[in-house]
Amino acid sequence: MIAAKVELPSGIDRMKFSEKELDDVLKVGARGVSNYLRKFYREKNGREKNKLSSRRTNFWNKVGNTVNNGPIDTPNDAEPITEGFGKVAVTIAHPVLPHKVKGGTITPKRGNIKYLTIPIHEEAYDRRAKRFPDLFVIKSKKGNLLLVKPDKSSGSVPRAKFNAKKEAKRKQPKTERPKRENKPLGLKVPERETPTMQEESGFTPYYLLKKSVTQKPWPNSIPTEQQITDVFNDGVEFWAGELEERRTA
Repeated sequence: MIAAKVELPSGIDRMKFSEKELDDVLKVGARGVSNYLRKFYREKNGREKNKLSSRRTNFWNKVGNTVNNGPIDTPNDAEPITEGFGKVAVTIAHPVLPHKVKGGTITPKRGNIKYLTIPIHEEAYDRRAKRFPDLFVIKSKKGNLLLVKPDKSSGSVPRAKFNAKKEAKRKQPKTERPKRENKPLGLKVPERETPTMQEESGFTPYYLLKKSVTQKPWPNSIPTEQQITDVFNDGVEFWAGELEERRTA
């Protein structure tokens, strides 16, 4: 979770306000920051479209949804969080945002998983590898491990799922198995990858397998502290002025 803490502008004398008035002033400023953050991430989501696929996960919209602990999948207007007298917090609860802000190394989280599956094909984007039952691993000339899928046009037919009833009806296989001719396999890969021993095209890479990935901080993943402070101060000064006018009216 990321939280921003700001203070009242120096020109505002908190002693002039009752406890309720001060609480209202702070909430108005914090509400302005909350709305600013939601707009910031909506606009960022519109600008930064995924390059691999036209399908959208709308990641930045979901970040904006979690302002003040709002539900991640639903746009909302969750109110700032009061933490006691004279203290109001604006939070962003999306679990991935701290990594976007600071960067870092990603590794598989489950103990029995050795590799991250990084999509490199449009169909694989935002989909788990287990969705494609006919994937298998090959090694590129550069030494990278790839999960690839047989191309239908190559004549390579994925193995059908095991069916016990059908297998029971089949005749017993012959004891002598025909010799299998070893042929070089084909692999259709991006320009940055070269297959180890393939000359013909017969397979398409879907995922790159990596034990870890280190990412740099994502540019402009959160407004600057000064931007947040300016928005907060604008709201505070506006409502403090309103209260002063009501007293003198």
